[in-house]
Amino acid sequence: MALKNWSPKRMFDFIKYKYVSICISLALIVFGFSYTYAVHGGFANSLDFNGGLRTVVEFDQNMDRKKLENYFAENKIEAVLLLLDKEKHHYQIDIGLGSVDSILLKYREKNGLKPTDKVELSGIDALISILIADFRIDKSNILSANQVGAIVGGELSSTGTTLLGLTMAIILAYISFRFQFKFALGAILALTHDLILTVAFIGFFQIKPSVPIIAALLTLLGYSINDTIVVFDRIRENSAGNLNQTFGQTINSAINQTLGRTFNTSLRL
Repeated sequence: MALKNWSPKRMFDFIKYKYVSICISLALIVFGFSYTYAVHGGFANSLDFNGGLRTVVEFDQNMDRKKLENYFAENKIEAVLLLLDKEKHHYQIDIGLGSVDSILLKYREKNGLKPTDKVELSGIDALISILIADFRIDKSNILSANQVGAIVGGELSSTGTTLLGLTMAIILAYISFRFQFKFALGAILALTHDLILTVAFIGFFQIKPSVPIIAALLTLLGYSINDTIVVFDRIRENSAGNLNQTFGQTINSAINQTLGRTFNTSLRL
């Protein structure tokens, strides 16, 4: 039997444990956000949203990730490394704006300047200069170099928020039209719960916010609302076919009948 058509032989009383489920969800959300701010001091910074420096460098064959990590750690530069091409030793180096001062300090040291001397050089140019000097590479080894400003990051954040808001509005209108307005409010509440809980986990695990993360959140909302509509549709069918059930019993039957599809949807994610 296909998983999407599977339903338990014994009806599980989900409605009976609704308050327990609510308490568990609220506890996870509160714990996730509390841990994020108490332990990590907030959400992880991302180059796409907070701005910073990004360069792609081709190193020689003796270079490895550990050497690069040690180099940046010794110079108090917070860098995120990504190996793009193992054979050609292409590394993408992302550095937050908070480390630009450390880069400029390193540049002054390399050029015999005092820490207080003014440097007429951008952060990305200073980074290129010290990489060429310290790793003895040619300028042609710098395959790309960009400085992402906070304005660009702000625009990405604003666009992501707008997309999420627009998605919620469309869902509200669609479910109100297909079912009832109270169903739409329930769906929005469920989606908001899914979104907030996911964001709490993002903060807990310090996952860096980015465009792919926004896309993943939208995908999550899409699968969630799809499953919600299936349950709502079954509730409507059961309400019309069995007038002896209470509304709670109708909801419980609908959830049990669509449980296989819910599992299938969750596994896809």
